[in-house]
Amino acid sequence: MVVSNGKSFAPVAENRCNIAMTSLFRRLNATRGSPNASESGRPPTAPPSSTAASSSRSHRPTFICHTCHNPIPRNLPHIHVSRQSGEKRYHQHCFRCVHCHMVIDPKSQPFCFDAIPDNTTNGGVNEEHPFHRQCFADYFGWVCVVCDKTLPVKKTRENGSSQSKFEFLKHPFFEKERMCPHHALPHNSGVVDDEDSVLAVAGSIDATEGGIGSIRRCSGCHRFEPISCPDKRFIDVDSGAGRCVCLACCRTVVTTSQDAEPLWEKVIDFFEYLGLVSSTETVSGVSRRSMSSIPILIVGYEALNDNLKAHSSGVHYGSSQIMTRGLCLSEHSADSEESLGVTAVLCLSGLPADLTSSILAHEATHAWIKLHPNFRYRKSLPLKVEEGLAQLIAFLFLNDGLEPVFEESSSLRNDSSPSDSQLRQYFKYCIETDETLYGDGFRSAAKAYAEMGIQELLYYIALNHDFPPSD
Repeated sequence: MVVSNGKSFAPVAENRCNIAMTSLFRRLNATRGSPNASESGRPPTAPPSSTAASSSRSHRPTFICHTCHNPIPRNLPHIHVSRQSGEKRYHQHCFRCVHCHMVIDPKSQPFCFDAIPDNTTNGGVNEEHPFHRQCFADYFGWVCVVCDKTLPVKKTRENGSSQSKFEFLKHPFFEKERMCPHHALPHNSGVVDDEDSVLAVAGSIDATEGGIGSIRRCSGCHRFEPISCPDKRFIDVDSGAGRCVCLACCRTVVTTSQDAEPLWEKVIDFFEYLGLVSSTETVSGVSRRSMSSIPILIVGYEALNDNLKAHSSGVHYGSSQIMTRGLCLSEHSADSEESLGVTAVLCLSGLPADLTSSILAHEATHAWIKLHPNFRYRKSLPLKVEEGLAQLIAFLFLNDGLEPVFEESSSLRNDSSPSDSQLRQYFKYCIETDETLYGDGFRSAAKAYAEMGIQELLYYIALNHDFPPSD
């Protein structure tokens, strides 16, 4: 409205223009079917402004790269991984192998996730990281110890999805001692290299020194011999029998009877600690002098085997772990129930010191039984009982009769071979897990020992020729 000279004038032209524009909007809205059209003549609702639209988009969630922690533009292709620990998103150039630090192309390169310790956080929290499959094998040791190649992968389908799994034969104790299955097949066997055929030929990997296929095993720790690196090949210790020892067992290998003399003295010291020997026979039944006078002979496999055949009535037949490693020889009178004495203790050569000591402790138990007046020769103990007792003493000696082992780091050893402490643990493991009569006897003896101690156990066995009944 314009005011002039105190009078009001209606702007006729402007009113006519507004009426015309209103009529035009009505016709346009009726033609387009707009929901904003009003039959009552109201003007249409104004469309949302560009400022409001951009504000709506800004409230949408933004993806953050798990590696660089920067935003990922929505129109940029990226990698989305869903794990049990949660979802992760990566820029394509940020999706890198944690081992080789190279970019992983999920479309063409097999990859996997696994957790590695994060030393930058308190407590060393384990976080999952991507790996190339080859890098995963290298980082975690999933390579064959024989040929030093990545273990073969077999693809299977589980729950409708494709799965890849490593195939290998494994040492029963040392976790990283894995071997390609095809090494278990003998040369020129004519057997197809598939899973069922390998298992049929190789069977289970047990704690023995027998070779598997064409691969030799250490006589001490039973690990597989590497063939890819000449510096890691095992050392022959008994060429006639084809025996060998690894570099770890060779650190303390016993090859002569002189090497075994201080070990035998340690065994006798342990018997005295248990109260089984003393300075006089009247106290313990067996004197230290009588045990010390027994000749200790370190012999090869053939010499030991010949004596085993000559004394086939002995108690050493039946265990793959003890039968070819030690023997206690004695003589007796045909007219007496008592043994006349122990003539010698034989032990296999080329074994590490801790294993040799445990074998000597085993044989010392046989010698002690032969010398003790409570045990008569003509009424010998059952095989399971006497061997179980001998294995119990050998186990206790490994546990309590030897000096603590200095833990040498792998960096100082310059290889990945087991430490002396790990070897000692393995020798105890062999006694505990033996599935023959020797192992059954040990477990029965160990249970009785835990309940009554060694002195009362031996007294009970001398009277009853058996272990106490178990509950």
